[in-house]
Amino acid sequence: MGSQTESILLKNAVLCLEGRDFDNALPLLHKARGLNPDNPDILRLLAVIAAMKFDYIDALKGIDECLNLAPNNGIAHSNRGNILKELGRHEEALIAFDIAIELLPAYAEAYCNKGNVLQELYRYEDALNWYDKAIALQPSYAEAYSNKGNALGLLHRHKEAMQCYDKATAINPEYVDAYWHKALSQLPDGEFQSGWENYEARWFKSHAAKLLYSQIPRLESLKDLSGKRILIWSEQGFGDSIQFCRYIKLLSDQGAEVTFVVPNPLMNVLSSLKAYCILVSTVDNQAQFDYQSPLLSLPLVFGTTLESIPVQSPYLFSNPENRKAFEEQFKKTQNLKVGVIWNGGFRAEHPELWAVNKRRNIDLEQISKLKDTPGVDFYSLQKGEPAEAQFLARKDELWPNIVNCAPLLNDFSDTAALMECLDLIISVDTSSAHLAGALGRSVWILNRYDSCWRWLRGRTDSPWYPTATIYQQTAPGDWDGVIEKVKSDLGVLAKSHLLR
Repeated sequence: MGSQTESILLKNAVLCLEGRDFDNALPLLHKARGLNPDNPDILRLLAVIAAMKFDYIDALKGIDECLNLAPNNGIAHSNRGNILKELGRHEEALIAFDIAIELLPAYAEAYCNKGNVLQELYRYEDALNWYDKAIALQPSYAEAYSNKGNALGLLHRHKEAMQCYDKATAINPEYVDAYWHKALSQLPDGEFQSGWENYEARWFKSHAAKLLYSQIPRLESLKDLSGKRILIWSEQGFGDSIQFCRYIKLLSDQGAEVTFVVPNPLMNVLSSLKAYCILVSTVDNQAQFDYQSPLLSLPLVFGTTLESIPVQSPYLFSNPENRKAFEEQFKKTQNLKVGVIWNGGFRAEHPELWAVNKRRNIDLEQISKLKDTPGVDFYSLQKGEPAEAQFLARKDELWPNIVNCAPLLNDFSDTAALMECLDLIISVDTSSAHLAGALGRSVWILNRYDSCWRWLRGRTDSPWYPTATIYQQTAPGDWDGVIEKVKSDLGVLAKSHLLR
């Protein structure tokens, strides 16, 4: 009887897991474990849930307990490889997958998972080989086709990548992640019509954010908006809000009464939008609105094409009093005044983005190679941990002459005012780069090899920000080449500045 009950509990827990219903899966598994504490399948599933909830330390502990009881469990070794990958222990992950493959030579998922680790190690050709092996074992493996498409995209074989995504969605029309990856391949090429449509998959893909205000009808058309009350709400990061808040004025121009929900840290810097909307941080009465839309769905609503990107530079403005206060603190100099941001930080609430965040950031030791550029005064606008603490610890050693402005920057409005006092902003792809562009300030964006879709492909300019110049890695992880080019161009700019 106990064994039968245990089996039913496990079966129901697996069904919950397939629907990502962790809250109901966990008590089922704990109840089953009470019946049989040494069942390795229960321990494995508990470890899987911990990993899916981004608690990788606990997940590793649980999967190791499972393997102590069942050392020949190939699926558990594959799970362990996935956990080690998320912990950044890539070589150990590869070993775990090799063990899984040895134990289960026909287990296609282990081959695909190994490809994912190789992709994170920039070994894209090797990754393709393992995806192909997974597909040979399981020709209807939609996830393997989608992951293969990602590797092909990183090899700049974009047409082949799209073919893989198409294959994935043909196999499984409900496989949302493949539509998401299609968007990330289409948008950089300026294929905005299909790209914006596929970008809506962000609400349903793995690790999807919550679609808020769903009881209010979605805004899907610009027809008859005069007098309509529309709720627009920020999503994703601060940089996304800064980039796409330009659409608020366009909605107002349609005659709509717009309420814009923004995070508190952006409330002051977006205050110039009050001419076109009501800015709030929370909404209590949702019944007052006729329509709602996530902010990054507005390009789809407006049918934005590469040629019709709304460009008004600047479209945000700093506080004049704050700007004047900063100007008075700067020493009089003929040198070029350059603000620097080299780290975009980590969003603790989005562990799925940590790997991307790591790739976009530059070590202080690397960025400090700019320090001896003649005719330039440098100002650190770097905020956020751990970069800010690392900077303070090593500033005197690596970049003694840079002015640390962090204590002056309490929010984005302070950063905006300070940027208005500088000649140039040099920043990695983070919210500060978007802020500089929105203010119409000259900004050089240091961009990782696997560039974000918004910067488009093969361009050094940006149709979103006329004052931006993009410096992109030519090889994965190669910041040295970017820094060398920036330093050369900075030297030329500093000389011309002195001749004015």
